[in-house]
Amino acid sequence: MKVLFLFRSKKTGFSIEELFNGLVEQVRRHSTYEIGSLVMPYLSSSVGSMVNNMRFVRRCKADIYHITGDNHYLALGLPSKKTVLTVHDCIILSRQQTRRNPLRFAFFWLFWYYLPIWKAGAVTTISGKSKKELIRYLGRRLGAKVVVIPNFCDPTLEYTPKSFRTSTPVLLQIGTGENKNLARIVEAIAGIPCRLEIVGPLDESVRHKLNEYSIAYGHSQGLSRSEVIRKYQHCDLVLFASTYEGFGMPILEANAIGRPVITSDLSPMREVAGLGAHLVNPYSVDSIRQGVLKIMEDKLYRERLIKNGLANCKRYSDAQVTAHYKAIYGRLYDKQLGQKDE
Repeated sequence: MKVLFLFRSKKTGFSIEELFNGLVEQVRRHSTYEIGSLVMPYLSSSVGSMVNNMRFVRRCKADIYHITGDNHYLALGLPSKKTVLTVHDCIILSRQQTRRNPLRFAFFWLFWYYLPIWKAGAVTTISGKSKKELIRYLGRRLGAKVVVIPNFCDPTLEYTPKSFRTSTPVLLQIGTGENKNLARIVEAIAGIPCRLEIVGPLDESVRHKLNEYSIAYGHSQGLSRSEVIRKYQHCDLVLFASTYEGFGMPILEANAIGRPVITSDLSPMREVAGLGAHLVNPYSVDSIRQGVLKIMEDKLYRERLIKNGLANCKRYSDAQVTAHYKAIYGRLYDKQLGQKDE
């Protein structure tokens, strides 16, 4: 059996790729499947580029196609009985609702969600929260098709203890999208002696706010996986007070490396974090600020968060997640063989 993993264009982002590159390696290591990966040549920025990506995929032959996320519409150009689709979240629909753009909402609803999920042979998502959103947007009948398979914690991440810099700790912020809540975080740490390390593109409005509040900061983007890991190792505290996530991988990554983490008291982040994070109201600047101060000033609390985090990340086993996906591939493949025999 040949399984072909389909990835979005490299110009789109890196979070999905980090997760599924790990899955590709685990499936390759623990199965006899022939494994392939295919990166889309075009950004999904127009109908023309979408059509070109579908044509590109159809030239490649496989027994199972796994669309790893974001470019859901690829399912429309693939055989249903061979297609696995992973939907990470519904943030595209949420944004269009917030911006009150009914035409764009209808376009994404139809071509990114409804039709691809209807057509795919199997559909997965990464959290119970994301499945609930899919049911809310698509209805229970179609939402019932979706199976929850959580992300797994990267098994290559190693616990790397370090002394906490109590005078000027380094706070690490992974991601700069609208949902990452960076503007409130900047306000929350104003006047606190610290350094903010930001990973991701930085627009001028955020730069202005950083300068306005006299925040000492560093900024980087386009980092390799090893460079991101070094950021975790170098920091004292990870900030992930996001207003919207499908899962929240930085929580587990901070847990595994041994850094205290602040995240949002919202689903699915609070469920992913368990006891391994300090939970805050992401819409409250004061709540975020008090969380930072609590971790800075309370050594015993910091140590408890780190200990709980190390236990928490073990709940997300790569072996269990890989087994779930392999079961789906096997079921679809067996069904194909059964249809040939009839």
